[in-house]
Amino acid sequence: MKQVRFPFIILSLCIFFMFPISAEDLDLQTYQKIKEILSNSHHQEEGEVYKERIGKVTDVPLPYLIKIAQSKDNYVFIRARAIRLLELYQNPTSQVALEKTIEDSHENSHLRKLAIHTYSRFSKIEPNRQTQFIKKFESDKELGTVVKNTKKTNLNPKLNQLDLNKLKQMNRN
Repeated sequence: MKQVRFPFIILSLCIFFMFPISAEDLDLQTYQKIKEILSNSHHQEEGEVYKERIGKVTDVPLPYLIKIAQSKDNYVFIRARAIRLLELYQNPTSQVALEKTIEDSHENSHLRKLAIHTYSRFSKIEPNRQTQFIKKFESDKELGTVVKNTKKTNLNPKLNQLDLNKLKQMNRN
């Protein structure tokens, strides 16, 4: 009997270290609520509206949005909305998530293209790093034209873009 316990203990420890149980595991109920908000297919709403609705569900939506965006069990339009919303939560975690989506050649091409658009709008990434990363996909048969169009768009920013902070201040007055 003692001979069986030792290998079992070693196996259990190996599994624990390889797949640790994290306190940050996502709450399934919160995940479902956010997914439901994103699946509202009536009208495509602005990102700020989705952000406000999701903010009522959780104070930390980024892990849920990333999980939804990466889950191949979700419809493409739901995943696309989650990818678009990552622009509102610019940090290294969302940056890496978008990079993974762009690099995954087995991923839906629409989602990869959308990830490039979202990634190119990240203002909190070092511009040289961003340019070098996107440049790797210029010769990609699916993403090449999107990369080239993204460069042109970024070189010619819209002059009359609304600043969301100014808009919020105007609404408060």
